[in-house]
Amino acid sequence: MSRESSAGTARSPTESGGNEPGENDRRAADPAVVGVAVVAAAYLTVFFQVTNVVGGTARTAGVVAVAGVGGVALARVVGERTALWLAGAVLVAGLSGYLLAIPESQRALFTVRSVALDVLALSTGLSVLRLALADVWVLAVAPVPTFLVGYFAGRGRHVAAASAGGGTLGFLVLTGDAGTEAAVAGVVGLALAVGLSTLSTPSRRRGHAGTFAVVVAAMVVASATVTVIPAGAAAPLGLDRGTATLESSLSGDDELAVVGTTRLSPEVRYTIESPVERNWHTGAYDTYTGDGWVRTGERSTLGDSLSGPPGSSESVTVSITAETESTALPAPWKAVSASTADGGAVRLDERGSLRLAEPLEPGEEATVESRVLDADPAALRNASADYPAAIEERYTQLPESTPDRVGERTDEITAAADADSPSERAAAVEAYLRSEYEYSLTVERPESDIADAFLFEMDAGYCVYFATTMAAMLRSQGIPTRMETGYTPGQQVGEDEYVVRGQNAHAWVSIYVPDHGWVAFDPTPSDPRDEARDARLAEARAGGAENVDTEESTPNQTLEVGPSTGTPDPTDGDTASSADGNDSTDPETGGSNVTNGTEENSSVDISRLEGANAEGGGPSVVSGDTGDSGLLPTPSAETAMYWLLVVALGVAGARRTGFASRATRRIGPILPRRRRDPVADAERAFADLERLLAGPYRERRPGETPRSYVDTVRTLGADERVETVAAAYERAAYAGSITRDEADEARQAVRRLALERAPLIGRFVR
Repeated sequence: MSRESSAGTARSPTESGGNEPGENDRRAADPAVVGVAVVAAAYLTVFFQVTNVVGGTARTAGVVAVAGVGGVALARVVGERTALWLAGAVLVAGLSGYLLAIPESQRALFTVRSVALDVLALSTGLSVLRLALADVWVLAVAPVPTFLVGYFAGRGRHVAAASAGGGTLGFLVLTGDAGTEAAVAGVVGLALAVGLSTLSTPSRRRGHAGTFAVVVAAMVVASATVTVIPAGAAAPLGLDRGTATLESSLSGDDELAVVGTTRLSPEVRYTIESPVERNWHTGAYDTYTGDGWVRTGERSTLGDSLSGPPGSSESVTVSITAETESTALPAPWKAVSASTADGGAVRLDERGSLRLAEPLEPGEEATVESRVLDADPAALRNASADYPAAIEERYTQLPESTPDRVGERTDEITAAADADSPSERAAAVEAYLRSEYEYSLTVERPESDIADAFLFEMDAGYCVYFATTMAAMLRSQGIPTRMETGYTPGQQVGEDEYVVRGQNAHAWVSIYVPDHGWVAFDPTPSDPRDEARDARLAEARAGGAENVDTEESTPNQTLEVGPSTGTPDPTDGDTASSADGNDSTDPETGGSNVTNGTEENSSVDISRLEGANAEGGGPSVVSGDTGDSGLLPTPSAETAMYWLLVVALGVAGARRTGFASRATRRIGPILPRRRRDPVADAERAFADLERLLAGPYRERRPGETPRSYVDTVRTLGADERVETVAAAYERAAYAGSITRDEADEARQAVRRLALERAPLIGRFVR
């Protein structure tokens, strides 16, 4: 290599310290920076949504700002290879710090295989919110792409900068944390960065502005139409996935998204034999996101029996027969052991909920032993508020954006009830929600925080709304509270036998009471649920629906039962209680949960929710299992905007590609047109003829007379009828007079020529 080339290479901006200051300033001001900023804002918004839930937004914002500014500053003095090594080192250091921040007991469970599976899970729908110490993880990861975005933007490498941000956003799309809006914003930003980088001069930007706008719109529509999230966390803007059943919305595994209008499924799920009537617990959630719930942590295989509640409890054995395929083990809280006939593995999560590794098939059985709370109500009222640190930290979490008025309203309610202890305050909130809000399955999902919106802007909802609101209210008081899901007892068909249907799916809350564990409260009003459930089941039976009954469940049986009234109450008898004990490894795997003690308070069947209106009227019977109200559905603003964009894109694309003009040439003469005076009709007929002939032959040239043009296309093979049209035009244009019959003949000649070129269309318009 020559000395000159070596020197030239050494001075290359890519390998040297950077560009000249003036060049950097010019490139930093390039319009493509707008696209880079949009991409960066999209992925940073997702990161801040996570920290809004788990805390640490201000800290993360500060570190990210330093990383971005540092990247821009180093763009002038550090080569790209060095910058990439530096970014990698920061990422490794950050993830190492995250690993060290995780409690040693959890870190001991890490293996190469488990870490690999977690990384795979993140890329296939595992939300970042499910990670232990998600705020620390964000703090470790977010600065790295921001540094690269700032660095490449500072060097004028806008496409590379946008790609760094786009790759990060793509990862967040795969985890399900980035929704449709963020994905669309990222696509638009990337398109802007790429497009404006190639259109660097004003003249080129003007010449290609229309084409570029169409490309951007196409990318937006594509990103909104094709869902790339394996877990399905984001739905295409224009696609209606239908109304989900309440049961399906409550069985979202590790993530529970609060939806709007829902419906009931009367199909039988289980036959349960139990000596006690309780809500059948299937799961619990610890992290409130503002628009739903997430349960963090991992599942492990259930080994020996778990410990029961720390206080007084009763041992019960429950037999569960699956009527449909299921991995859930619905049983009274707290389950301490479980087994299946084939000895299948049972999985345990950090909240003590059980789930089968392999599903039960219809007719197969499982057995669960539970320890059910048997505590003195006075003991619950007088229990200490000295919570274990891990319990208090995890179960008093609220998003940073939760409005202060949620806590203020809760203060007013508990003060009015003269409630002092956590159990008394929980009972006061429970009573307030039951008395002040109606029950209805037909609701519009709010865009803001669910608990705040339900408390201050809504007057009706179903169990998910009631339970979510109560949990947020109690957490604002520093009372550890979690969201519980499962089923109400169902239809009693024998002394100790219950038929549980999908419409029995339910949600409630439990608070942690030291020395007793998790005590259940149910804020959802019961009467309208009962009426709606009964009507839904009766309608399904009358319609001959399948799988809504077993041999034991007949229309003459009592439809539903509430939990036993024998459970002690922490106040004056209208709340139920249960206790939680800690197991040998983690205090959160213990606990007990039962429903409220009175039938009114605890008979919480979701089917009763069906059709109850906001005024508390009677149920509305739905047709089949569709939940249709008989009215035409009103499209959401998102859907309307999506289809408006699709139409606009179609029109713009048709114009840019020339399709619109070609279609006009071919179809325009076929369409019926209002008659004008003969001269105008003859002139229009010749104009249609010109457009019709331009495709197969050629366009009329500037200055070329109509006669000369027609003679030329005749030599190229045009039909002789073109001469009739030309003659009519000449008489109209030059002589100024033409008869009605001559004008009509010219119009018909053009229309017949057009129909011959479009025979399929001609079959419908002749």
